[in-house]
Amino acid sequence: MRKTVIFAVLLCSAITLSSQNNKQVEAGLFKLNALAPGMSYELGVGAITTLNFEGFLGFALNGGSDRETNFGLYPGLGAEFRYFNNMERRLRKGKNISGNSGNYLGFLNQFQFGQPIIGDLEYASDYYYNLVIVYGIQRTRPKGFYWGISFGPGIFVNEFDTTPGILIDVRLGWVIGGRKK
Repeated sequence: MRKTVIFAVLLCSAITLSSQNNKQVEAGLFKLNALAPGMSYELGVGAITTLNFEGFLGFALNGGSDRETNFGLYPGLGAEFRYFNNMERRLRKGKNISGNSGNYLGFLNQFQFGQPIIGDLEYASDYYYNLVIVYGIQRTRPKGFYWGISFGPGIFVNEFDTTPGILIDVRLGWVIGGRKK
């Protein structure tokens, strides 16, 4: 019995060490976003999977030549699971994977408030929730500049209705420390 327990412990340790050595995503990336002002933290949770948590400010503008122009800044929160599907291929081709530079499939949850923290444009609903399956591309340059685009079908919910639709999300910003070289 004792030999079986020791063997099981050694086997689990070897599997754990092997999976940590094959990790291709960053352990953690802190990013500042410029287009949708905010910040995010991408946490490596597996060899090729991450969780991305973000806080952002959405911007809306409504106006025209025959009416008053209103605007608003709306706080929002997001969480996304990402599965990077081309890291091995990028490594084989000698391409960069630093800063989680790769293509991914993701499951995105976003929540945005309908009342502005700055401005006078108030939405009809008090909240907006997005649940989307996305395909994304993310690239990080050597000095920390990054860009990303993701898109996919989803369900968009507010207090009055639920509608299907397509989400397109574009990101530009900087990674602050923590990248592999």
